[in-house]
Amino acid sequence: MTSTERVNKWRKDLSPEKREELRKKNAERAKAAYHASSEVKERQQSNFKKSYNEKPEFRAKVVRSASTGRYHMTPTEYDAQLKEQEGHCALCPSTDGDAGRRLHIDHDHACCDGKARACGECNRGLLCGPCNRRLAAVEDVLKMGSVVPNKGTWLERALNYLDSYRD
Repeated sequence: MTSTERVNKWRKDLSPEKREELRKKNAERAKAAYHASSEVKERQQSNFKKSYNEKPEFRAKVVRSASTGRYHMTPTEYDAQLKEQEGHCALCPSTDGDAGRRLHIDHDHACCDGKARACGECNRGLLCGPCNRRLAAVEDVLKMGSVVPNKGTWLERALNYLDSYRD
């Protein structure tokens, strides 16, 4: 048995708690090395860029964790929300965000006071890129009630969507 096989067997036999503990310890050690040495920093950045460019599954994982983490939503919660919306935008039949990416996580910007990360409590639904931008542009007007949308229009769906998330 090679040393790599022994290590892999040892890792496989670890309890989930011990595995998580070691993962955190290794992450902290890598972070410290990254900040302590410009050579390590350059090597890690190079490895990341190479994986990002050459491995679509790695790129998808990075994009997914970055977008869901920004809104305090786990990938499982995202998938559940998407299933609840039957796989499409909450306001239209579109099934992707911008340029073939995932749907955007919509949240109430008034809640988090313009912070880079949302609190997670103000998340609403998942929107395609065009609906996300349109909603941002008309949200305040719709909330004030100064516009009465025609039946069956996008504006009516947007108003109903916003009403469903009001306290």
